[in-house]
Parts: sequence; structure tokens; C-alpha cells
Amino acid sequence: MARRRRQEALGRAVGVGGLFGTAYGDVATSIYLVLGAIGLYALGLTPFVVLLAGLVFILTSWSYAEASTAMPDAGGATGFARRAFDPMTGFCAGWALLLDSAVLVALACLAVPQYLGAVWPQLQQWPHSVAVAGAVLLVIVALTLGGVPESIRLSSLAAVLGLSTLVLLLVIGLLVMLRPGDVWSQVDLGVAPSWAGLLWVLPLALGAFLGIDTIAGRAEAALRPESDVPRALTVVPALVVALAVGLAVVALSVLPVESNVVPVDPATGLTQPVAVVPGERQGVYVLAEDPETTVYVPVRRAGGTWVIPAQRPPGAVTEEDGRPVTRLHGTLLGSDYLRDPVMGLVDGLPAELAWLGTPLRVWVAVVIALALVLVASALMGSSGRIVYSLARHRQLPALLGRVGITHMTPYVGIVLLGAFVGALLLPRDRLLLFGLLGFGTALAFTLTNLSVIALRFKAPALARPFVVPFPIRVRGVPVPVPAILAAAACLAVWAVMVIAHPGGRALGLGWMAAGLLLYVGYRRAAGHPLFREPEETVLPPAAMVNVDYERVLVPVNGTHLSDEMMVLACQLATEKGATVDVVYVVEVPMNLPMDAPMARERERGRRVLDVAMAVAAEFGVEAWPHLIPARRAGRAIVETAEEWDCDVVVIGSPRKLRSDARLVGATVEYVMRNAPGEVLLNLVPHDYPMESSVDQQAGPDAEGAGQARRE
Repeated sequence: MARRRRQEALGRAVGVGGLFGTAYGDVATSIYLVLGAIGLYALGLTPFVVLLAGLVFILTSWSYAEASTAMPDAGGATGFARRAFDPMTGFCAGWALLLDSAVLVALACLAVPQYLGAVWPQLQQWPHSVAVAGAVLLVIVALTLGGVPESIRLSSLAAVLGLSTLVLLLVIGLLVMLRPGDVWSQVDLGVAPSWAGLLWVLPLALGAFLGIDTIAGRAEAALRPESDVPRALTVVPALVVALAVGLAVVALSVLPVESNVVPVDPATGLTQPVAVVPGERQGVYVLAEDPETTVYVPVRRAGGTWVIPAQRPPGAVTEEDGRPVTRLHGTLLGSDYLRDPVMGLVDGLPAELAWLGTPLRVWVAVVIALALVLVASALMGSSGRIVYSLARHRQLPALLGRVGITHMTPYVGIVLLGAFVGALLLPRDRLLLFGLLGFGTALAFTLTNLSVIALRFKAPALARPFVVPFPIRVRGVPVPVPAILAAAACLAVWAVMVIAHPGGRALGLGWMAAGLLLYVGYRRAAGHPLFREPEETVLPPAAMVNVDYERVLVPVNGTHLSDEMMVLACQLATEKGATVDVVYVVEVPMNLPMDAPMARERERGRRVLDVAMAVAAEFGVEAWPHLIPARRAGRAIVETAEEWDCDVVVIGSPRKLRSDARLVGATVEYVMRNAPGEVLLNLVPHDYPMESSVDQQAGPDAEGAGQARRE
């Protein structure tokens, strides 16, 4: 008997291993991409900033675990907010996440040639870097369109390789290079780092953990969401935060905060540009006037040269040799290794481990480049699922959420997002992208935590396989304290983003305004209310059931109709991944013993089965031939179906003409009444062509035998 299971629009294909691989891979983006940018602004407080953002992230992951297991939805935060509040709020959560997802994918595309440039330096130079980034984007889109199972397997592999690499670097750093006292001594709060720098970097640090929504989006595709999703959302975040904090401490031990003295222009109050040139070590700059002095702060191309750009002094301006100067603090982690921070850990190995430097450099370049491609693919797939969820709930036009039949992926949304990421690659300005990151994440995290709180009041009877711990009673309802703290923290970070990031504020609010215009315009045009779900016809349970076949049996007798039934069985087997059993029955007359030779009939049966096997090979279907002598064909077909545990019999029959006769022949009627599973009957008109190509090819004698058999 065929198996019935609830049909999922995007399919359930992700097990616990895939969820853990996706969870680690997506969240580890924070280490591969933004550790350098955090170091650029947070300097010696980089580990503290990572830890602070990580704690908020862990609390939020508990809210995601509760919401995802209670309401598995491809849209993640957008589905939670829609259920807790209204469709417009849900749309805002999803639309905001699309922005940050696109930014992270763009950063990953730009980072791949930088990491590979550690082995092939020309890849870091324009136009090679842009060409590689564009090619990586095309690979990401193609991989995402390929479907969940392929991406999940590769993501899990990349997660294992990436985790082992980072753990190796962390162990080496802790044993050989760690100087925690020196790290703390690098902090001069208010100057190194400045308060403005700390405020600027907080949204970036939180935005790096966007991957948590990708895991929640996988809940709808998880095989066991009620158990696997909470494990992935509670274990992996703590692991990644601990790893990120440890690597930040090691990075500042290897690449400590230093300073460069630069002149100040008394007329403008800004520092004067200082010329720099590339040093002996790849990616490191030195002062043009003093090649012995390493440059620790970011540099920029001005005309045909590189300079320390003019900027407002973060600290005191003093006199040196009769001219005003100031100190600019920085670390190579945030300047020369801004684009590939993990490579800075490798290049900073002590002299006694120099033998490990070259092979480890190649390994890190290849592994992290692969991991970035797969992480970006997962983020792209998550974004496609968000678009699909919005379209399915009539928050976007249905065209945008259209799903491909072959791989069950929302290809329209994925392709459009890929085009948007391509537009973000054109300026090649990482600081602009870093300034955008965090707007959508902070807003979506806030709405997720608030959704968990609101649903405690709105839907107290909702089944919750995982519950956020540490509740307090409010009007008799247990409200989780972690969700309250996380919502307040995320809202504060979003407010900081809007205040401290002028570029992020303009682009982020512009993105949200454009999305709301699209939402309102579509809902008005479709006649749907803005703040309520539109009324829709509820599908009956039978319409949500997927029928699975593992073995399909098809009787053949060499006629045109049985050939068509073989094609139909192969088409069904191709869709379901089933095996086909092909049966040819040699009917032995009652006046002959069962072991009678019947050479001509057996030879004909072998030819018919050969044709059927050729049809199966054409479809790429696994098929097994059965040549069976029997007194009655119907009984032989039923017994074969029982022996091989076939789920369905595919059989055809011409309709009878006489009103006093059966609708079908005796063989087909017997199969219909006695088959152990299901029967798919193709009833054709009485004059349907029944000639046999097998008999025609074999000659007149075989054709006469075939005609006698059909009669």
C-alpha cells in the first residue's frame, strides 16, 4: 500500500546533521567576515563587543527555538510576527531581513577572492577581484536553485572543515600566542576605542548573527522540527560565541592595538593625509617617509598613491617638533586584515611555528573560501524562503514566490535577490556594506522576541515543544524574562543603528519605505486588508497528502496499450523514485502440464520484456523483469504483486461493448478485486489500437501467436 504523508510546499529534507551544519556555517560568518571590521572600531574591546552581542544572540536564539518549533515556517521571523501581530508587521520583519541577507551575501562574495589571494595574490587586485566576486555570486545562485539536499550536504561538510580549522587556530593561539594582560592594556576607553566607534560597531556585531533566522527558516524543511530545531538553536549559538570571543582575544594578542602619529591641520582641525607604501609583508603598509614604521590604521587610495586619510582626531592634539599632531589608534586586524581577518591569525604565527605557516595559509584560504560560498548559498536560500512565505501569505505578488517543480526552490525570489546582490557588489566599498549590516537583523530580532511574548497572551494553548526558560507571571501568563531582555537590547541596538549610521539610516529606511509601498500597493490592488489575513478557502486534509510509491508493478503483453502503461509506470516511478516490476505471464492451457516448454510463447515474452526494460532504461528507472508461467494471468499478477510487496499495479484495458458483459476483461477485473495494494486502471475506448510492434518485428509466425494470445 502506498504511504501517505502531509505534503510540504518546499519539502522536508533536512535532518539534525544538516541543521547543525547549517547553524554553525551560517553563524560562523561572523568570524570569517566581520571580525576585522569589529576590530577596526572596537580595538581592544573587540572580545567584549563580540561577547555582548553574543549574549543577546543566545537569548534571542531561545526565542527562535520556541517560535520555530511551535510554528515551523519558511519565513522565520516574518511568520512569527505575522502570527503574533498582523501581516504588515510580519512583512516588515521579512523585508528587513532581506536587506541584511543581501549585504552578507555581497560581503561573502567580496571576501572569497581576498582569502584565495593569500595563495594567488593577483586575485586581490582589480579587476580580478571583481570578476571572481561576480563568478562566486553566479555559483551561489546556481547552488541555491539546486535545492535543499545538495546545499545541506555541502554546508555540513564545510562546517566540519571550518570548525576544525578555527579550533586549531584557537588552540595554537591559546598555547603559544595568548597574552590576555596585554589585550586589556590596549584599552583606553573614549580614545581607543572612542565612544562613537563603539556605538558604530554594535549593530555590526549583532548583524553578524543573522544566520539564526536561516536556521529557523529551515524548520519547515526539517524532518523532526520539534526536537532537532531546539538542539541546533541552543547548542550551536553558545559554541560559536565562545569560539568567536576566544579568537578575538587571540587575534589581539597576535595583532595588538598600536598607534601612528599624524599631523593635524590647524585650519580645519582634521588630520593631514600621510603617504604610505606597501611593506615587505603582503597587505601591510609602512610610512613612505619612514619605511621602518608600520601603519596600523586603515589606508585609502588617493589619486595614484595610498594615504592615511584625513579624519577628526579621536584623542588629544599635542605639539611635536613645533607642529600639532595626534595619535590614531588601530590594529592590523581592522586595517590590513579587514578583508580576511582569519588570515591575520595565520600570518601572526610565531617564528618557531613558521614551518606551519605556508600549508596552513593554503588550507585556510581554500576552506574558508568554500565555507563562504556555501554560507552565502544558505543565506540566499533563506531569503528565497522568506519571499516564498510572504507570497504564500499574500504579502507579495504570487509570482515572486513561485516554486520550481524539480528542486522545490522559490527560483523567482532567489534570482531577483541575486540581481540585488550584484548591484551591491558594484561600489566595492566594504565599509559601506558593514555600515548597512545590522539594520534588518536588529529589527527582526526585536520582533521575534516580542512575538514570543505576545503569543504567550494571544495563544496560550499553542503547542510549544520548546519553551524559553525563566518566566515571570504577568496577569497569570508566564512571560519569559530572556525574551524581554533580548527585545529591549535589540531595540536599543536598532536605535543606535539609526542614530550612528547615517548611510545605514538612509538606505535602511529607504529600503523599508520601498517595501511598504510595494506591500500596500499589492494588497490594495488585490483587495486584501492591510492589517488582517485575507479570507481564503481551507484545503481539505486529503489535498495536503502526498502519495509515495516504492514499487510499481506493470503487466505487459506486447500490445500498444501495455507499452503505453509501461511508459506511464516509468513516469510515475521517475517522480516518486520508485522501482518498476514488469510482469509477462505465459498462460499454460489446462491440457498441458505447468512445466510445458511453450518455447514460442516464452521467446515472445522475453522479447516483450526486453522492450519494457529498454523503456525503463530510457527513463533511468530501476526495473525488474518477471517471466511467469501460470494458468490464469490475473492470479499470477496478483501473486507477483504480493511477493514483491508492490504498492500499486498500473494496468490498461479496452472498454467492453456489450451491455451484458463486464466493463473490463476477466484478467483486469481479477486484479482490481484481489490486488494487495492499489490499482491504477487506464480504461481506453473499445476500438483502441492493440497491434504489437514486437510481433511485427518477429515475423508472421510470432504475429499469429500474438494475435491468438490477444484473442
